Amino acid sequence: MVEVAPPIDYSEQIDKACRLYAELGFTSERMAAQLIHSGYPPDRIRARFPNLPLSAFPSGPAFRVRERAQQVLSGAVSAGAVLAHLSGESRQQTSSLSSAAVPTSLSAGISFQYVPLIQCSFPHADPGDTRTFTRRNGWLELTLTATRPDMGLPYGVPARLLTIYCASEAVRTRSPEIYLGRSVHEFLRCLEIPITRGDRGSLRVYANQLLRLIHCAVSVDENIRDNQGRAGLHIRQALFAEEARLWWDEAEGVGQGSSLVLSSVLFHSIIERSAPLSTAAIRQLRKSPMDLDVYAWLVHRLFHLTRPNTVTWAQLSGQFGHGYTQPRKFRHYFLDSLKRVLAVYPEAHVRAAPAGLILAPSRPHVPRDTPTFVR
Repeated sequence: MVEVAPPIDYSEQIDKACRLYAELGFTSERMAAQLIHSGYPPDRIRARFPNLPLSAFPSGPAFRVRERAQQVLSGAVSAGAVLAHLSGESRQQTSSLSSAAVPTSLSAGISFQYVPLIQCSFPHADPGDTRTFTRRNGWLELTLTATRPDMGLPYGVPARLLTIYCASEAVRTRSPEIYLGRSVHEFLRCLEIPITRGDRGSLRVYANQLLRLIHCAVSVDENIRDNQGRAGLHIRQALFAEEARLWWDEAEGVGQGSSLVLSSVLFHSIIERSAPLSTAAIRQLRKSPMDLDVYAWLVHRLFHLTRPNTVTWAQLSGQFGHGYTQPRKFRHYFLDSLKRVLAVYPEAHVRAAPAGLILAPSRPHVPRDTPTFVR
């Protein structure tokens, strides 16, 4: 005898999400759209907003797929009937569903990264049993802490690409809820990262890094001054995510309906302080954490530069020299990385000198009229 799981009560989850959206100033139409985007049952969303016109609810293929899935779960129709109906969908609808899953910012060629993670980035390699990681860059200090003793810190390329994805989605949707299910796979495909399985496959690696990121606390300490020259310290402390719902549709892979909610402090900080990056450049530099770090830093630094400036090798080593104990070795690897970065950003006016790296005002890699939230 097959046991039937009791129906899921979404009322509390939807109410909690709506309270959060209300605090952020969302209209009823936007709340409904975000709930649909997050995969909640369409009939429950309609019941929650009875005064909204039907035009406020999507009627495309993605919406119908979710609606049919709920019909199967509720026992209203058989899975076979739904599959038969789906098989009759046109190729054009399937194509539309696939393209709709790609974030607008990616399709426009623009991604975003949180500025403190540009100024002080994640570890390049696995820090092992280390549960706290601190980097300093001038007036800013970033500390990452694993909130679970059995969970390590995020690191390497996956940590950077996942935070770029989360920041891009937060800027695009203006919502702290980040949809992970299908979109994160589309994001990886957009960056031409092969979707592989197995112990060392990309699905398992990115699922592990996602868990590390969710179980991570971020602390940003920044020296500040007011108009009178008085010195102070601005401290932001937040969990990366307040809540997450992860489904495993494939072995160790994040499946449909998965999402996380960025902590309120981090979300508002991302909205205030995110820098635009070229998605095409990220695609070309995605094999090296150093390349991604140098590219993001150079784009952000040159975006604001108004006169020539020299960054010393000691300063660069403090920011990028993860694990390089010998200055010569760091300089060699940094310049090697810089060559690859300049290949995708040839407009950057950068020159290596004995004292350090000389930066000059350059043409922005992302157009200045791009809607950004950089500070």
